[in-house]
Amino acid sequence: MIVLCVPLFQGCATIASNQEYPVSFENSGGKTYFAVHDQQNQLVHQGMTPEQVTLPAKSAPFRRAKYNVTFAGAGESTQHRELQAGIDPWTAGNIFVGGGLGAIVDGVTGAMFRLPASVTADVPAQYAIADPAQGARIAMLQSSSLKQDDAAPSAVRHVGYQSNSESAR
Repeated sequence: MIVLCVPLFQGCATIASNQEYPVSFENSGGKTYFAVHDQQNQLVHQGMTPEQVTLPAKSAPFRRAKYNVTFAGAGESTQHRELQAGIDPWTAGNIFVGGGLGAIVDGVTGAMFRLPASVTADVPAQYAIADPAQGARIAMLQSSSLKQDDAAPSAVRHVGYQSNSESAR
């Protein structure tokens, strides 16, 4: 019976998960401009908070996606977040059931990765940038300086996927 059921669980994450996830971009201080850049520093999306954007969880087969997010603020209040995919818990089903083929399918399709539901900044309302043209200029300058300087660790907050069981600890 077990031998007959194992093929049914091949590619658990591919069947039970997505390859793209909606991510909400928010600012606790109100509306502000934000820009999302991929690992090659290419602009993926720009807009005003709050907004939900659907992003791929993989950058290539077996490689999780990583994004740099800039929330524009006046002066020193611009904030950066690194958004990166984590391992989807459904992928563990392939390991426990012995589905090596399923794990390969999940890795190729990107279903083995999962993005967090939201990214939040705390640019104060008095520094928030509501003008898209001004916000785009700030984000472009900040994005290029982050890429060149490899940003100080304190300037970038990492946001990754966390399962409910991990967040309860």
